[in-house]
Amino acid sequence: MPKEGGTMLVAGATGVAAQNLIEIVRKAKNWKAIGLSRNPPASLPPSVQHIAADMMDAEGCKRALKGVEVTHLVFAARAKHKLYTTMAPGAKVGVENVEPNIEMLRNVVAACEGSSLRHVHVIQGSKWYGFHMGPYPTPAKESAPGHMPPNFYFDQQKFLESSGGPWTWSTSRPAAINGKNVGSGPNLVSTLGVYALICKHLGLPLDFPGKPGAYKSLMELSDAEQVAESIFWMCNTPAAENQAFNVVNGDLFRWESIWPRIAEHYGMKMGTVRYFPLVQWMADKGPVWDEIVKTEGLQARSIDDVASWGFADFLLGCDFDIISSTTKIRQAGFHRMVDTEEMIIDQLTHYRKEKILA
Repeated sequence: MPKEGGTMLVAGATGVAAQNLIEIVRKAKNWKAIGLSRNPPASLPPSVQHIAADMMDAEGCKRALKGVEVTHLVFAARAKHKLYTTMAPGAKVGVENVEPNIEMLRNVVAACEGSSLRHVHVIQGSKWYGFHMGPYPTPAKESAPGHMPPNFYFDQQKFLESSGGPWTWSTSRPAAINGKNVGSGPNLVSTLGVYALICKHLGLPLDFPGKPGAYKSLMELSDAEQVAESIFWMCNTPAAENQAFNVVNGDLFRWESIWPRIAEHYGMKMGTVRYFPLVQWMADKGPVWDEIVKTEGLQARSIDDVASWGFADFLLGCDFDIISSTTKIRQAGFHRMVDTEEMIIDQLTHYRKEKILA
């Protein structure tokens, strides 16, 4: 890792992986972290500078970043989308808009470009392979061509490859990212925790609300801390320059294996596989959650702040294998792996300790 360090601007600082990355950079010798977003993250350390800007406003970005010597840009922002929020029965899955997402990237890069900029990293995702469209070839390798567009990841990649700038680039393709920061985007683990507590409060067993095929299919997730570590590694490793890497925990699991452990964590009886859309069936459970919060002495958070029902419906509805190859990133030198089942239980335990969940 270069001894000279640098200044890393994390655009989209409110995301869970972004917040973990800021913490890593903040603690690294000779490094400075700066967060960029419309509003500062609630948990941003006082020692970390935050710059407020609308990334859709090119001139506004330039004004906000004027005089800031950025050596490394990590772009973790994305335009608001409906892919995980239109999962009500009969609703069409929204296709994410390409133009706002590529426009934001262009604007931030332009505002940072100068003699100091050495590397640009863009956090993308395993939707590159089209798993949101249905079954796809697995294990997915970074050399895969993708799927029928639109997909703004493809446009971001073309922009990076054709920029002609003096800086190098890298991209990461995580699976669904899960971390201990609640309220930083869709969070599958905290959503499952809210679901389990509501079932327990109503005297019900812990049914699996996803598709039967999803219960038995192979699945993968990405730990936010691991994703952040991999990004810092990519930004500082010659072997990672101008490359895309899958960043997943490195193991595989089946819901049929972890589900009994979740039930045990909450002291509940196991239910059955009973598919029902959480977006629909949890729509009236706000008062139930409020009662749980009061009874258990939890943090006064709304149900929508802790649970992302559409996101859970999407992932629990994938009744096919979701597998990304980790060969490329291991061969390049990044070897950290995470036990996904232990990650899920550890995060649920953390939420209990912090009084986010019981």
